[in-house]
Amino acid sequence: MKPAAFLLALSTGILLISAAAPAAAHVPINAVPGNLPKSVLPVLYDINVAPDMQTMKIHGNETVTIRVLKPANRIVLNALQTTVSSARLDGKPAGSIVVGPQTLSLRFPQTVAAGTHKLAISYTATLQTTAQGLFVQKYTDQTTGKPTRLLASQMESTDARRMFPSWDEPIFRAKFHLTTTVPTAWTAVSNMPVERTANIAGGRKRITFATTPSMPTYLVVLCAGDFETLSGTAGATKVHVYGTRGTGPELTYALASLERLVPYFENYYGAKFPLPKLDLISIPQFFGGAMENWGGMAFTENTVVYDPTRQSPNAQRRIFDIIAHETSHQWNGDLVTMAWWDSLWLNEGFATWMETKSTAELNPAWNWWLGFDQDTNGSLVADARRNTTKIQVPVHNETEANTIFDPEIAYQKAGAFLRMMEAYLGPQAFRAGLHDYFAANAYSNSVPSDLWSALSHASHQDIAALADSWINQPGFPLVSVTSSCAAGKRTLNLTQHRYTSFSDDSQTIWSIPLSIDDGAGQPTSLLFAKRSDTVAAGSCDAPLIVNADDIGYYRVAYDAADQALQQRGFKSLSVADRISLLNDSWQFAADGKSQLADYLAYVKADTGDADPHVGTTIQDHFAEMLAFEYGKPGESAFKAWGASYLKPLLAALGGWEGPQTDVELTNLRMTTIRDLAAVGDQETIAEAQRRYAAFQNDPNSLKPQLKNTVIQVVGRYADAAAYGQLMQKGMSSHNPIDMQTYFGSAFAAKNEALAQRSLQASLSLPPQFSSFAPIIVAIVGQDHPEMAWAFLQKNNAKIFGGLSEFDRIPYITGIAGSFWRGVPADEIERYMRVNVPAAASAEIVKAVEDVNLQLEHRTRLLPQIDAFVKAQ
Repeated sequence: MKPAAFLLALSTGILLISAAAPAAAHVPINAVPGNLPKSVLPVLYDINVAPDMQTMKIHGNETVTIRVLKPANRIVLNALQTTVSSARLDGKPAGSIVVGPQTLSLRFPQTVAAGTHKLAISYTATLQTTAQGLFVQKYTDQTTGKPTRLLASQMESTDARRMFPSWDEPIFRAKFHLTTTVPTAWTAVSNMPVERTANIAGGRKRITFATTPSMPTYLVVLCAGDFETLSGTAGATKVHVYGTRGTGPELTYALASLERLVPYFENYYGAKFPLPKLDLISIPQFFGGAMENWGGMAFTENTVVYDPTRQSPNAQRRIFDIIAHETSHQWNGDLVTMAWWDSLWLNEGFATWMETKSTAELNPAWNWWLGFDQDTNGSLVADARRNTTKIQVPVHNETEANTIFDPEIAYQKAGAFLRMMEAYLGPQAFRAGLHDYFAANAYSNSVPSDLWSALSHASHQDIAALADSWINQPGFPLVSVTSSCAAGKRTLNLTQHRYTSFSDDSQTIWSIPLSIDDGAGQPTSLLFAKRSDTVAAGSCDAPLIVNADDIGYYRVAYDAADQALQQRGFKSLSVADRISLLNDSWQFAADGKSQLADYLAYVKADTGDADPHVGTTIQDHFAEMLAFEYGKPGESAFKAWGASYLKPLLAALGGWEGPQTDVELTNLRMTTIRDLAAVGDQETIAEAQRRYAAFQNDPNSLKPQLKNTVIQVVGRYADAAAYGQLMQKGMSSHNPIDMQTYFGSAFAAKNEALAQRSLQASLSLPPQFSSFAPIIVAIVGQDHPEMAWAFLQKNNAKIFGGLSEFDRIPYITGIAGSFWRGVPADEIERYMRVNVPAAASAEIVKAVEDVNLQLEHRTRLLPQIDAFVKAQ
């Protein structure tokens, strides 16, 4: 039974947490990993930074109130690319100042007594050109067409030290009082509202922001430029959206989304948003996608701008989802922060789960969980590597901290695990546990045991024991099912072992929350925590699903009899279950656990079904088969069969001008058109070219849903004239939506001479697209791997020069791995070992394993694909 006050909070959905009285940290600081001594704690940073975009320097002064826990004569904090001119403790100068690779060491003549002190540092830091610390970003003004600049920041994971000397590890929470100097006409945005502004000499102004609550350094934000501002309210919170001049109308949807999301999270988490305002800042150039800075979230511009005359409704959904992710972080990650990077999933897994949950509940017509299921299938594919990582992964240094932001594990697998836990414990108990968790750890740091404790208390179960098998061991289980019948009653024999794409491991055991749908009503939930077990499962003639609605993070292998029942009743199963069966059977075939014919039997069972989500899943697998056929003897026959399969499907979907009211059906129709073009169907290509020619004379002739698809097909099969026109449209447009549409279509041109032009163009893109050079190389590499690979070797520094280390490592490993069809695996590995830091070698191992897996899958599946096509 809960105390009355907590029951009242649950009934209203809001638990008030005062920013004036932060909770004490529950994590023993000396038990937290990290590289800095734990004997000195920052309490308040009073920082004054003056960025100089002419010299590319930051002139800074800071006074840090510190608490010394143990007497010493040395203070160590973080600094990078920083020159310190003076350091004083309580007005007395340091005896020595030593700046190391990542640290600043200050030694004082006398022992510093335990207690509170003031540390004053004057320094000069480097104003960056890539997204790390405080950086300058070049872009083209949309209203004038002229090149201009702005200031932005990106501190996660370990780059606050580039802007100001600091204790740059998550456990060292402190308050921040920030002052900056910017041009008079500019708007500056930080975590808190502006406290005061004063004009100073030289056409500049000094802006001071209110003091933040206690928070880690990686959440500090400072952006300044010629911004337009949109304002609104979300409950009691003032919300603003800032974007470069001319983008205001395209950011109205982002503002509306934010206004809906803040009250949702306040209600769900049971905690009011604790800051006086929440801003969304749109930044033109790519810097990692989005960042949850507390009170000042930053987004790459093309992830949040929306124009219904230029984009399909799909764009709205993606925008809402990414804003939901970062808004969720304002509670999980900001209000409560993981103690060290090894628990990154407490931030990112939570936000991945909650972005989907909030988007699905606020927009039920979108069927958003089905997209989550597809993303989880991608996570399962990656997690079947021999060299996959655990959710809870050790982190020893800055480079490792930058490499653990693994979208398949830290984000998606962790999010899927939380979803599975919620389903097993029940939504009410799970939410009650989260209320406890946020109340107990607000303005502090947490470790997984804090979450398990709260969930155990709310559910009256031992959650730590259940969770340990999921976060502290790599991979996931395969549940194998065989059925037996007696007197019409079915009994299931269940076994579990670790699934990998190479060979299965019989040593590992998980505590698996199974959800068994035997056709008799509501699914049965049980915890399967043994090597094998036997359970009753209804009558023998009903289709059986052992992962009902695809909520569990595991794959299921059924015996032949149960497969036959599923295929006979395929259309009666839920959409999620059909997609799960298709994904599992496809992966089993690719990994050699079954035959392609087993997968194709499910595809055949779906014939005549109009569900677009199921159709899209099948076409995803079709695209993989097409990639395997590239350059192989069976390619032409496969493409001919593909056209014969896809043309009737397009007609059944309503053709080019089918109904626009169902977004998912429209998506499937567009995918079908693009796939028809991909197999070289001349009728489809000619029709796209005809429609594009008409579009040149009448821009209203193409609906937004069709426009991008038509332009993509035209770009793919462009001749020199069409390519030049697409490039010219991209270069002359200052609208980010149009630039992405035209450039993206041109760079996919199949023609070899045009592909060479795309590679050269990748080095001279407009400023806000300069960081897309690696993507262009990867796109060209799909058709011309040898040519793109040679270009990559020759221009490596230029291609990746616009990226921070945080972005560079995953780009290098991801793009190098995309050359598997035309470059030997050992050559790919050698390239990565030269260009990726040794501390990130685990990423190289995974990338090489992915290359070898693709080659194995192609070798295994091609003969089966060719035999299937020949039999049609």
